[in-house]
Amino acid sequence: MSKFNHLFETSKDADTFTEYYCGSNTARIDFVSKSCIRVAIYKSEADMLPTFSVNPDNVFSKKGRHKLSTDGFELYSPEKNSSGNIHSFALPDGVKIELNTNNFLLTYYKDNSVLFSDRAPLAYNFENEFGRQTYHYITRMANERIFGLGDKGGELNKSGRAFRIETTDPMGYDAKESDPLYKHIPFYICENSVGCYGLFYDTSDTSYFDLGKEINNYYEPYKYFKTEDNCLVYYVFFGTKLSILQQFASLCGKQPLPPKWSFDYCASTMAYTDAPKSQERMYEFIDKLREYDLSCGGFYLSSGYTSIGNQRYVFNWNKEKFPDIEKFISDFSAKGIEIIPNIKPAFLDNHPMYSEIADKGFFIKNPDGTPFITEFWDGYGSYLDFTNDDAFDFWENKVAHTLLDYGITATWNDNNEFDIKDSDALASGFDGSAVKACRIRPILTNLMVASSYQAQIKKNPDLRPFLSTRSGSIAIRRFAQTWSGDNRTEFSDLRYCHNIGLTMSLSGLYFYGHDLGGFSGDMPSRELLLRWLQHGIFEPRLTIHSWNSDGSATMPWSYHDIIRSVRSLFAQRKRILPYLYNCAYNAVENEIPINAPAFLYYDDEELYSHADSMMLGRDIYACFAFDEGVNKVHAYLPKGDNWYLGDKVYQGGQTIELSIAPTDKMPYFVRSGCVLPTDEEEYGFNSKEKIVFTVYPLEKGSFESEFFTDDGRSFNYLDNNCVHLVFKVLCNENTVSVTFENKGNMDFNPQIRLTKADKRKIVIN
Repeated sequence: MSKFNHLFETSKDADTFTEYYCGSNTARIDFVSKSCIRVAIYKSEADMLPTFSVNPDNVFSKKGRHKLSTDGFELYSPEKNSSGNIHSFALPDGVKIELNTNNFLLTYYKDNSVLFSDRAPLAYNFENEFGRQTYHYITRMANERIFGLGDKGGELNKSGRAFRIETTDPMGYDAKESDPLYKHIPFYICENSVGCYGLFYDTSDTSYFDLGKEINNYYEPYKYFKTEDNCLVYYVFFGTKLSILQQFASLCGKQPLPPKWSFDYCASTMAYTDAPKSQERMYEFIDKLREYDLSCGGFYLSSGYTSIGNQRYVFNWNKEKFPDIEKFISDFSAKGIEIIPNIKPAFLDNHPMYSEIADKGFFIKNPDGTPFITEFWDGYGSYLDFTNDDAFDFWENKVAHTLLDYGITATWNDNNEFDIKDSDALASGFDGSAVKACRIRPILTNLMVASSYQAQIKKNPDLRPFLSTRSGSIAIRRFAQTWSGDNRTEFSDLRYCHNIGLTMSLSGLYFYGHDLGGFSGDMPSRELLLRWLQHGIFEPRLTIHSWNSDGSATMPWSYHDIIRSVRSLFAQRKRILPYLYNCAYNAVENEIPINAPAFLYYDDEELYSHADSMMLGRDIYACFAFDEGVNKVHAYLPKGDNWYLGDKVYQGGQTIELSIAPTDKMPYFVRSGCVLPTDEEEYGFNSKEKIVFTVYPLEKGSFESEFFTDDGRSFNYLDNNCVHLVFKVLCNENTVSVTFENKGNMDFNPQIRLTKADKRKIVIN
C-alpha cells in the first residue's frame, strides 16, 4: 500500500451490504432501500460517536443510535456483478452504482449517464493525503443546482459557495452573507443535467462544504465535504427533488403535529419582560388585543422574566416583575393564549443554583473535573451536560416544577448553540467514557430539547406538546419547531430570510418561521412591517418578535395608522388556517413541506428565475414584494396546472402582473384540481370557526382532495378521532360533481361551493 494507491478487498458480502478493507481502513456499503445507500469509511481505531439524526423508527434514546445500525431500514438486495477491480450494483429506476476498489471510487449512473462520482484518483483521506481531517471529494457539473444545508442564507441555489456546518449565535446576522447560523444539517439536494441526488453526512462534528468555490489545476471541477470527525458515514439518495427530501426526512424520524393554537398569531418582545412591571405590561397586551379585536394563540415570554438585576437566570422567576405567576398564566390561558417561556441551557456562575449543580457534577467539565466556564449572556457560566443522565433528569424536573406546575404547556428552548470550541471541555459521553463537548454540540442541543419534551409529555400526557428551539441538528424535527433567529429590521433580511425559510424546508425542517418585522435594529418602518406580515401569514409560525435599538417593542399596533391593514392580514391568516393546519398534518404524515419553492413540484425551468414566491402545501401559490417602494410584481405561474385568482383562472406557464400594496391583503393563486378549506367566520379577539370548502375544478377530468382536522390539542386523532374527508370531483363540460366520505370518527357535515371563477353547475352527491 502506498499513498494515492489503496487497493480494497472484499471482507464481507451479504445480500444487503458489502464490506471492504485495505490495511487499517474499512469501507462498507449498505443498501438502505431501493433508492438510498449508506457509505461508511473508517479506521479500526476510529472513535465512532452515536447518531441522533438517523432515527427511522422514531424511538428516543438518551444514548443515541450506532451509526452503522440497520434497524428500521427497508434494506434492499441489489443485483451485483464484479469484474476485476470493478464491482457494480443495480438499483431500480435506472440507477446503477459502480465501485472501483482501487482507491474505493464510486460512480453513480442514471439511465446509463453519469449522475456524479467520487473524484479520481482519490476522493477520501485514507493516509492523510489531504491533511489531518476527514474529506470526501466528488465531481461537480456545470450549471448544477444545490439546495439545503439547513438555515443557510443568500440565494436558494447554494452552488459555487462554501459553508461551515456549525451552530453559533449570530445576533443581528446578515441574511444574505453571514455564515454559520444556528443549525447543523449537513444535507443537500443536487440537481444537474442528468438528474437529482441527495447527500447526508451523519456527523455532529464541525464540518465544511465547498460547493464549487475552490478550483484546482490538477482536477476536473469538484466539490467537497470536510469534517473534524474521524470517520465518514454518509447517505446517498436517488429520485426527484421531492422524493429525496421525503426519504431524508423519513430517515431522520417523524415530526410531531403541533397544537392548533400555535398556528395563530403568537406574540413576543424583549421589551415587555425587560420592563420593571412585566405582569402589568402583559395585561396591557391583552387590553390591546381587545381594543383592536385581534386573536392570539400564544406569547413567547422572553428571558427578562428570569432576571436578577441585569442578568438572566434560567428557572428563576423575578417576582417583582411577576408577583402572581399562577394568576398570570391562568388569566392568559383563559383568554386562549398559551405562555411559551424562554429557557437557556447555561447557568451563570452567580446563579442561585450554580454551586449545587456544580457539586452534583452536572456541568460540562474541564479535564480536572471542575465546571467548564465560558461567556454567556453578559457574564460567565457553564452549560448543563445533557449526556449525563442525572443532568438530563434534573433539567426535566426543573422544567416541570418551575414552569409547567404553574399551568404552562409549552417551552421556548433558546440560546442552545452550546458554543463550546475548547477541545479540553468534556461531556460525560454515551458509553461511560468522556467525549469532547465540541464534537457533540448539536447532540447536546437535541438532548436539551428532548428533556424539555419529556417534561411536557409527562406533565400533560393528553396534550400535544409545543416546543420551539433556535438551534440543533435535523434531530430536533422530532420534538420542536424552529425559526430563523435574530434577524435584522431591513428589507434585505426580508428577502433573504424568505430564502432561509425555504432552505430549512428543503432540509427537512417544515415547521419554521421568522421574527416578523425583524429582531435587531431600529423599529421597522410601516412598509417593512406590513411586507413581513404579508409574507408571514403563509408560514407555519406567525410571530412578531423584537429587540429594537431604542427599547421599543414591534407590535401589531406599533403604527396606529396601519392597524386596519395589520388586522386585515391577520384576518386573512385566520381564513386560510384550516388549510394550513391540513398542510401541517400532511407534512407530518406524508413529508410534504408546508412551504416550498414551486420547483420542488414542477419540472419548469422558468421557476428558478422566480424565487420571490412559494407554495403553501400543494394548492396555494403566493408571490411577494420584497423591495422598498415596489407595489407591483410579476408572478410566473407554474406550468402544468391552471391557477385561480379571485374570479379569474389563468393557464400555467405565463406571467401575470400583480398589484400588491403593503396595506392590502395578499393575493394568492389556488391550483386547479383541489378543494380548499377556508374559515369564513368573522375574525376577532374571540373568533369562532366556520369551515367552507371551495372547489377549484379542472377543465375536464377527475381528481381527489383530502382534508384533516381534529380537536387541535390531543393525541386522539391517532385513534381516528378526527375529521378525515376525502373528496372525489368529476369535471364535465357543464357540471362539477362532488362526492365525499369522512373516514374519521368525528361527525362533520361539510359546506361545499364552487369557485366564482367557474360558471358550471355544482352537483353534490
